[in-house]
Amino acid sequence: MAKKRVQYLDIVKAVSIFLIVFVHFVLLSETIPANFCMMACLAGVPMFFMVNGALLFSRPLDLGKHIKKTLMVYLVLVVWRLFYLPIVGPACQVEVLSFGKGRLLAYLFAFGNLEGLQIGHLWFMEALLAVYVVFPLFRIAFDRDGGDGLLLFFAVYALTMTNGMTGLRVALDALAGAGIAAGLDTAGLEVLNPFGMYANMLGFFLLGAWIHLSWAGGRNRKKWRLPGLAAGLLGLTGMWAVKWYTSGSPAWDGSYLDQGYRHIPVIFMAVGFFLFFRSLTIRNPFAARLVEAIASRTLGIYYLHWIFGWLFVPRLALVFSGYNVGTNILRTFAQLIPAFALTLLLERIPVVRHLVTG
Repeated sequence: MAKKRVQYLDIVKAVSIFLIVFVHFVLLSETIPANFCMMACLAGVPMFFMVNGALLFSRPLDLGKHIKKTLMVYLVLVVWRLFYLPIVGPACQVEVLSFGKGRLLAYLFAFGNLEGLQIGHLWFMEALLAVYVVFPLFRIAFDRDGGDGLLLFFAVYALTMTNGMTGLRVALDALAGAGIAAGLDTAGLEVLNPFGMYANMLGFFLLGAWIHLSWAGGRNRKKWRLPGLAAGLLGLTGMWAVKWYTSGSPAWDGSYLDQGYRHIPVIFMAVGFFLFFRSLTIRNPFAARLVEAIASRTLGIYYLHWIFGWLFVPRLALVFSGYNVGTNILRTFAQLIPAFALTLLLERIPVVRHLVTG
């Protein structure tokens, strides 16, 4: 029996994959609107984890099936790491065979890096894998205790120990710059974070489940539309201010924000926009089917857009005399459309289909 899809979750996934692709291989000029667009994209990955939390906590836990799914996510990641070597390697002018066998094995199976090989986007899949590993613990506790409060507690705790700590460090740096709190170091507080480097994504995962199952639900969903939009815009303005503070310029400067997903305003953005989309429905049948088609193929689009980025974007960049937000939107579709089309093709091939469907 086909699983019944939740339309607003499809909308969030479709928007998220657009934002994620928008932020890779950017063709943007140094303007304030470009900076706002790039900061808005930081809501994409957190919202995607919120959707995953909403979906997984809405289904009965089959531990054996979940373990197989987690292993499949790992194996698919290994295969894609292998595929990227002959495609991304030459584009990055990296001689893959110059690395020893041990380095290559570590790269393939132990999340290792090869100098010069630009596949940093795979951190997303590593974070997803980490969340999948610990998910059964939270799900079992949730089932036994009716643990709405447990979900909220650990979501807030995980985000406090990541985004909260980043916010604290930014504040302390500002105070130190003013000569007020020089020498204060929060590194020792990391011992209070038992969830590792992807704790914030676990936090968003649990928060999405809590919102979907326990908060802003039922007939009252629409009342959260405007507050959600307001929170999202507040978070966006906050992220723009953080980028301005760290870079010294209110305009896009061509550099990514350090620890971008770990700043406090990202929480307002992700939660706010999630609540805004939660009350939306698509009445046009064609648009609804298109959003569902994209949302159900985000894995394939994510892996493939990187290849099309290296194949198309350097050539596409030569076409334009100048860059702007519109240019970057066109570039985004130049990666999204072929990635989506190839995913449709590959999912029809036995065995190969797992590479784009998980």
